[in-house]
Formats: sequence, structure tokens, C-alpha cells
Amino acid sequence: MLMIPVEPPITEYFHKKAARLHIPLNGTFELTPLCNMDCKMCYIHIDREKQEAIRPLRTAAEWISLAEEAKKHGMLYLLLTGGEPFLRADFKEILAALHKMGFIISINSNGTLIDESVIRWLKETPPVRINMTLYGASDETYGRLCGNPKGFTQAVRAIHLLKEAGISVKINCSITPYNVGDLEGIFDFCRKEGLIIQATSYMFPPMRRDPGKIGWNNRFSPEEAAYYSAKVELLLNGKQEFLRRLKEKELDGLLADPGEDCPIIDEEGEGIRCRAGKCSFWVTWDGKLMPCGMLPPREDADVFSLGFEEAWKRASELAASIRLPARCKGCSLKNQCKACAAMVYTESGNYHQVPEYRCRMAHEYPAACKHLEAELSDSRKEG
Repeated sequence: MLMIPVEPPITEYFHKKAARLHIPLNGTFELTPLCNMDCKMCYIHIDREKQEAIRPLRTAAEWISLAEEAKKHGMLYLLLTGGEPFLRADFKEILAALHKMGFIISINSNGTLIDESVIRWLKETPPVRINMTLYGASDETYGRLCGNPKGFTQAVRAIHLLKEAGISVKINCSITPYNVGDLEGIFDFCRKEGLIIQATSYMFPPMRRDPGKIGWNNRFSPEEAAYYSAKVELLLNGKQEFLRRLKEKELDGLLADPGEDCPIIDEEGEGIRCRAGKCSFWVTWDGKLMPCGMLPPREDADVFSLGFEEAWKRASELAASIRLPARCKGCSLKNQCKACAAMVYTESGNYHQVPEYRCRMAHEYPAACKHLEAELSDSRKEG
């Protein structure tokens, strides 16, 4: 059985209430930019030499102290990420201290460093979930995309160990030209293992790693990304449900071609629609507290210098000041496109310019759905 990620109603309620009150309920600690893999589309990974040239990693004591401060201001949900957090020799120490504070902790990981010895201490201070990115369905694909020719074997080992230990696993999947041949294999694997999976064909430009990469990544063309976005819906829902939803969208006019020119109904664009800076925040590996981890960090946002209260105030003010492109406000595809502030900025280098790549994806999506529908019809005829 394939499981689709659904947020519990109580979690959604907590976040909505926290957003109204501007309580930093949900935090992300990016513990390192280092990783044992080298994925072609990664937005953050740098090598140790470059990292040390910027600054040393923040210490375990600094992260633990920050968590204590954030807890006083309302943080309950905490995501630990990287880079690859299991690369840190002191990750066990950090996790144990945070676990003792009572946070609802999740961990982002590629899973390749999780072995029997790691499982032993993870069982002592278990996170509620490990979000593991699965980059392919073979070691060959891992070698091609991630530079790790043993990656799939290692990831599968980790998944089995985590399941045996009773630790929940959710699979994330980044679909690129380098692993798209494994897409159905990845979904088949998750179905067989009874795993939750969330997949995307959209890759953010890696501006945090290289400010010159505005609007660029090792990714599909917008047309290809739209097709594989529709393909993900098919794989998640199955043929009958996919076709039912497609018919529903057609009846609602959601697959009609809106044309190229979206009406400008207001000179000022919409504000941020997500939780960033309202009830959630992200602390980068070098200590910048931002509304969202995909936004380029600001030099005046160092939480270890400012203190949590002031840094959160600045992040909230930044989020409140952001206005998305005015043209997007009147677009009939905005709910399909879901262009967020981070997409707009990384695609264009500012907040007022339409993110052309994402816009093109949204315009191509109806045709992609109809293309898939035709493929399914042809396969039924052949069968």
C-alpha cells in the first residue's frame, strides 16, 4: 500500500493559531552544510574547505542553548537537517539534549550513514520521524546523481533498520533527469514497504550555494517538470483515481488554457501565503535565522549574536514585508502553480518578477495531464 502524507488536524490547528499570534511554533536547525554525497541539484552542499573559510560549524552547546531559548518563545516542532546531520560527530549529543526538552523532533537524512550502531542510540532518543530522501532505485542511479555508488543499498538498509526499531520513516523524492528512469521503481519500493512518499519534479535554484545560480539548476525543462509532476499524481493515486480527479478538474475549468497574459488586478502583489515568518523559522548552519531555508540568508540575521527574540522579530518583519508579483495575484493558475516567495526569489533574484520557470510549469500542466490521459487510453487499447 502506498501512503500519501497528510498533516494531522491537530497539527494544522496548532500552526494556524500560532500564525495568528506570531508564535515561533515550528523551527528548523540546519546543523551542517556538509554531506557524504554530492547530489547534482543540491541547494546547500559545500565542501569542508569552503565551509571552514566561511566559519567553523556552530557547536553542540550553541545549538542546545538556542533550542532552550526558542522553547521559551513557543517552539514545539523541530526539524534537524543539513547537509547530512548524521555526519556530525556530536549529533548524538545534540539529539539527546533536544529530546530531553520535549520537542516533537523530525530529522532529514539521506539515510546512508544509519547503521546498527546509530540505531542503538537512536532508539534511546527516537525522533517522531525520519524524512529520508530516496534518490533512485539502484546503486547505479545513486552513483550517477549523488556520487555514491553504494547509496541505494545503504538507504534500504537504513529503512529496514528504522522500521525494525519502530521509528517512522517518510520518503522524499527529488525527480531529476538523472534519476527519472527509476521513478516507477521508487514508487514500487515504497508501496512494497508501506512507506509514505512525497515527490517533486521542481528543483529550487541553488542560490544559497552559489548566488549566481538565479533561475538555474540541474533540472528538467519546465515542460518536462510539468509532465513528471502529473506523473507523480498518477503514481500516488492510481489510474482510476487520477482519471477521476482529472475529470473533476476539467469540469471545474482548472485545465483550461488561461493564455499567456494574467490580468493585473492590483498594483500590490499578495503577501507570503505559507507559514514562513508567521509561525515557522529556519536557522542556517552558520546561524542566520530566516523565515525560510530556501531564501538567501541575511547578514543582519545572526541569531547567536542577536538572541532568539530579536532574530525572530526581524524574520517576522521580513516575511510581512514581502509581496509576490502583482501579475501572479490575478492568475487563474496560482493555486496549481503555488509559487512561493522562495521560488520567486531564487528564480528571478527579487520578489516582484514572475518566476518564469515555475510559471511555464503551471501553464504546461494541463497539457501534461491530457498527455498522460492519452497514454493511459492507448495502453488500455493495447491491453
